[in-house]
Amino acid sequence: MQKFFKRNELSKLLGINSETLRFYERIELILSPSRASNGYRLYTEKHLEELRFIQKCRALGFSLDEIKQLKYLKAQSIDSCKNIDNLVNQHLDKINQKIEHLNEIKTILLNLQHHSSGNVEDCKIVNYLK
Repeated sequence: MQKFFKRNELSKLLGINSETLRFYERIELILSPSRASNGYRLYTEKHLEELRFIQKCRALGFSLDEIKQLKYLKAQSIDSCKNIDNLVNQHLDKINQKIEHLNEIKTILLNLQHHSSGNVEDCKIVNYLK
């Protein structure tokens, strides 16, 4: 017999906001659940599996669009691993660009911090931010 979860049960189980579930439905990131006679949404183990996949993807920094692409590719049976690998490489490129940018910011802030002393008018940090 198939187990069903109400939205609040599923959100507590996964530690996500119930509105997030509704949002994922609206953007078609997860399958629409069936409804009980009282109108409650009934989520299945398949939804639980989809949501855990989404959570793991989000933890790795994938955007919702990238997750949609990953889900699509995962559902394909031919050559999808190669395509998934390409998507992951693109994601890694974005991460490396962000790291590079953050390192540039860090260097600027460290230089400003090491050269700041005295009063506010002479503060290199304040002058840089003007």
